[in-house]
Amino acid sequence: MQGNKDGCKEWPIEGEATLSWHGKPLDYMPFVYKHPDYWKVIEQETKGTGNMLCSRKLFDSSEKAYNLTEREMIKVENICGKLCLIGADDEYIRRIDERLKKTHHKCDYEVLVYKYGTHFVFPETLIKLLVPGFSKFVMKFIFKSAKEHADECRQTRINIDLKLRKVMREWNNM
Repeated sequence: MQGNKDGCKEWPIEGEATLSWHGKPLDYMPFVYKHPDYWKVIEQETKGTGNMLCSRKLFDSSEKAYNLTEREMIKVENICGKLCLIGADDEYIRRIDERLKKTHHKCDYEVLVYKYGTHFVFPETLIKLLVPGFSKFVMKFIFKSAKEHADECRQTRINIDLKLRKVMREWNNM
């Protein structure tokens, strides 16, 4: 939930999924942090990382405390078509890759994991469309990695651009 509750801007609702499909809540992993600790963790981590848009500690701590079952897993093996898994040193992408290697699936997929990037790894052309003229400034302001490794993160975005264009051309020619 978002708003203002006891000085917190966001908090989990006990027993409620954050995502639904066709109006039905999806199975989910509950957060280990409750109100107001949930918001305190976000505040603490974003101050330390400079990343204003995410807090990995929320997910990592919750995953350690909760025994994930098959019900909570996304059935990526049911995806038909082309799938591109893109991230910056992302354990979740590696988990999806392992799942696809172990299960029968009909999708053609590629894994693009980069050493440098940001929480949201977008192609360079998309960043320029979203924030024309200010993309370098905005990326450095929002993401610590973009501030500390600006050239490497930009090269990651350019590389993603090139690879996605190639994938789209191949998909279009099928």
